[in-house]
Amino acid sequence: MEIKVNNKKTVMFIIAFAILLYWSLNHFPVILDGVSITVGVLSPFLLGAAIAFILNVPMRFFERQLSRFLKDKKKVVRAASILLSLLLAGGIIIFVLLTVIPELVDTIVALNNGIPAFLEKMDTWIRGVTKSYPEVTQYLSTVEINWSNVTDLAVNFLKNGVTDILSSTWGIATSVVGVLTNLCIGIIFSIYILAQKEKLGFQFRKLIYAYIPSAKADRFFAIGRLSHRTFSGFISGQCMEAIIFGLLCYGGMLLCRFPYSMSVSVLIGFTTLIPVLGAFLGTALGALLIFVTSPLQAFWFVVMIIVLQQIDENLIYPRVVGNSVGLASIWVIVAVTVGGSLMGVLGMLIFVPLASVLYALLRDSVNGHLSKKQLSDSRIEGPPEETASRHRNFVKKPKAAQGKKKQ
Repeated sequence: MEIKVNNKKTVMFIIAFAILLYWSLNHFPVILDGVSITVGVLSPFLLGAAIAFILNVPMRFFERQLSRFLKDKKKVVRAASILLSLLLAGGIIIFVLLTVIPELVDTIVALNNGIPAFLEKMDTWIRGVTKSYPEVTQYLSTVEINWSNVTDLAVNFLKNGVTDILSSTWGIATSVVGVLTNLCIGIIFSIYILAQKEKLGFQFRKLIYAYIPSAKADRFFAIGRLSHRTFSGFISGQCMEAIIFGLLCYGGMLLCRFPYSMSVSVLIGFTTLIPVLGAFLGTALGALLIFVTSPLQAFWFVVMIIVLQQIDENLIYPRVVGNSVGLASIWVIVAVTVGGSLMGVLGMLIFVPLASVLYALLRDSVNGHLSKKQLSDSRIEGPPEETASRHRNFVKKPKAAQGKKKQ
C-alpha cells in the first residue's frame, strides 16, 4: 500500500512528537532548569513588554487628545504621550507611597512606644497571679533547671541566628539590586516598544505571514486582536473597580469616623488592583493602623470592609470588570478562583482576561457548529416539556418512515 505525501508528513510528525514527548518526560528536571534560566535571562524584556502593554492604555488617550492640537507632528505627539504616561504611572505610585508609608512609620513608632506600658501591665498581672495563687510560686521554686544546657542552647541559637540573618540580608540586598536593575531595563525597553510599536507590529506580521499559511495567520492575528482588546479592557476595568472600592471605603470610614481615612482608603484602593486577595491585604494593613488608636474601632473597620467586599464581589466587580472583558459575572468569579489556586496573585490578574478570550473563541466555535447543523436559538430554547416533546417527535418520525418502507 502506497502512502501519500501528506500522510507521510503526518506519520513523521507523530513519530517526532512521540520521541520528543518521551525524551521530555525522562528529562523533565532538565527542561524545568532550562525554562527557569531562559525566563531569568528574558525577565527584563518580558517586564518591559508588560509595562509597555499597560502604559499603552493611557498613551492612546493622550495621543487622541494631543492630536487635536498637533495634527502634523506625530513624533512630538508620541514622545509627549509616552512622557505623560510615565509621569501618570509614577505619580500614582509616589502618591500612594507618600500617603501610606508615613502612617505605617507612625504606627510602628507608636507600637514601639507602647511596648514598655505593655510590659508593665504584664508585670502587674504576673504579680497579681502570684499573690492570688501562692501554690504556683511554690511549684516554680521546686522546678530544677539545667542552666548550662540552657546557656549552650542560647549560644548556638545566637550563632546560627546571626549567620542566617547575615545570609538573608545579603540575599535580600542582592535580590533588591537585581529587581531594580531589571526594572530599569524593563522601563527603557518599554519606551522603545511604545515609540516604535507600529513598526514592530508590521515586522512581526511579516514574520508570521512568511512562515505560516495565510488562513492560519489571519486566524492567529484575529485571536491576537481579541486578546489585546480583552486585556486592555481588563486593565481599565480593574483600575475603575479599584477607584470605586477606594471611594466606598473612604465614604464608609468618614461616616463611621475611623482614623486614617485617607491613607487607609488609598491603600485599600491600590491593593484592590489585585483581584479578591488585594482587599484582604489592604484590610489587614488598615486594621493595623487603626488598632494602635483603638482596637475596638479596628474590629468595626474589619466588619465594614467585609460588608463592602461582599457588595463589591457580588455587584461591582463582576459588572465593571466582567463588562469590560465581555465575561459573565459567574465566570469572572470562577476565573479568579482557578487562577489564584494555580498561579497565585499573577494567576488572578491573568486568568480573567484569558478566560474571556477562551469564552469568546468557544462561543464562536459553538455558534459555527450550530449554524452548520441549521439549529437556531429558538429550536434549542424553550420550556423543558416543549423540548422533551420535540425530542420524542423527532425520535418517532424515523421509525414511522421505516415502517412505510417495509410495506
